[in-house]
Amino acid sequence: MANDDELAAYLEDLKSRPGKDIHLSGGSSFARSVLALGLVDEFYFFVYPVVSPGVPWFSEISDQRDLRLVGSESYGNGVVELHYVPRERADAPRPDSFTDMLA
Repeated sequence: MANDDELAAYLEDLKSRPGKDIHLSGGSSFARSVLALGLVDEFYFFVYPVVSPGVPWFSEISDQRDLRLVGSESYGNGVVELHYVPRERADAPRPDSFTDMLA
């Protein structure tokens, strides 16, 4: 397991290379690490129609992060995808209307 400095350096190196997106997938502690290091440009949350106990993903984040919804999609199995960006990202596309976010 890399320490925070190694993780930040590795991800910054990846971001500097040609290509488009870097998809990170992992558990709650990995999510907290990359968020705390300021390395997250976009969030995709998938809401499943299930209620169960679990581990809070962001319980150990020390400060509030305001997000702006830029898209959503609903799937036939009841899953809803929510696409957010940090509110400070001025270049993020903004939906024209509430209806566009639900489409």
